[in-house]
Amino acid sequence: MRLCIDPTPSIPQLSEELEIVILIAEGLLPEVFSAEGLPKPDRHLLLGLMQTAALAIGERDSESVFVMKNGTARLEKAGKSIDMRAPLVVVKTTDGRFGVLVSGEPAPATRLARHAVRWFTGTVRLDVP
Repeated sequence: MRLCIDPTPSIPQLSEELEIVILIAEGLLPEVFSAEGLPKPDRHLLLGLMQTAALAIGERDSESVFVMKNGTARLEKAGKSIDMRAPLVVVKTTDGRFGVLVSGEPAPATRLARHAVRWFTGTVRLDVP
């Protein structure tokens, strides 16, 4: 599974083979895509990825966040192409690194990331170790 982004992103994580892709759009539930043949990602892992992404966006981390003012992104998975028209896309590579694609301005992406953290927190029972 791979993202095809135009213009080419400045961080390599977005151009590598991906294990997990989380699509966050305004007013919609997060969409999670996983690589072919892998089990559905654990809710704790997804929450951790979103927490890390929210922090990276807030700090404008240039090593993990790519802000794309204009351009296109699509996900190539098992011969299918899925348009990634959303302000926020979070990825985890097959070697365990993460990256964030922000389409447009960072401020709405920060808000969306915080909202997604709250949503994923609701999917996890925090009282169970």
